[in-house]
Amino acid sequence: MGVSLSKLVRWTRRCQKKQLHHFLPFVVAGETVGWIPKAHLRRFWEHPQTFQVQEDAVALAPELNQPEQRSQAVAAVLQEWRERAWIPGWREEPYRVSTAFDAPPLLQIERAAAALFGVCSYGVHFNGFVRKPEGLYLWIARRAQDRPQYPGLLDHVVAGGLTAGQSAREVALRECWEEAGIPLELAERSQPTGFVSLFMDHNGLIKRDLLFTFDLELPPDFTPHNTDGEVESFQLLPAEEVLQRVAETDDIKLNCNLVLIDFFVRHGLLDPDAPLYSELVLGLRNPDCR
Repeated sequence: MGVSLSKLVRWTRRCQKKQLHHFLPFVVAGETVGWIPKAHLRRFWEHPQTFQVQEDAVALAPELNQPEQRSQAVAAVLQEWRERAWIPGWREEPYRVSTAFDAPPLLQIERAAAALFGVCSYGVHFNGFVRKPEGLYLWIARRAQDRPQYPGLLDHVVAGGLTAGQSAREVALRECWEEAGIPLELAERSQPTGFVSLFMDHNGLIKRDLLFTFDLELPPDFTPHNTDGEVESFQLLPAEEVLQRVAETDDIKLNCNLVLIDFFVRHGLLDPDAPLYSELVLGLRNPDCR
């Protein structure tokens, strides 16, 4: 392919780099579930009935010992912070907080606050591809300019966060229609291919994502169309061109680079004998976001 893997490894290194001495663990029921910036501790000091700010951690008050009770107490604080414009991009979408995806939820929080608490966010990303005689092509979306995060950048044909209480497959099928107008009978052909995960210091917050990945081979005569206003346009590009963009530009939404690299690895577009190949593949998953 002629792409230096050092230009791809920059993404895995970036997405796994953090300096945790700038943060305190966020502890719920004795379990560390997130990381809170020390620079924002004053917000938590103002609510001692909900948060206990200690020298080495920020813990939910032990009296909050049930998931629903915890969720309600934290939601009341978050509403106040929202009114003070401390939480931009409010979504009215609950995210689960747990030690792992298959562990019982300890509470729910508003999606827009997930990064402030450094909790692991779960999502789904689709590689929508087309086979042509000359090779693989990928459908790539351009995010709408009014998106609260990464406006105007390139994105997957379908991607979305996991709303609390919904499975990865449920969210995947819903997002296929909302984001790309992919009908159910076509979306159901998608194949789960695992996940990528990242754990990084990003703009003064901890960003932790676990993204379930799906491959969906689309018919050559299908053209995606957005139905929820979140996507500005779609374009069908040769996989080699997308690979070049990942390697050479910052045009693609941050976490999408890992999902695309995973696609390139699985479809044999990268040379396993090339220098840094093992580092690249190992860097696609972080054991502390699961």
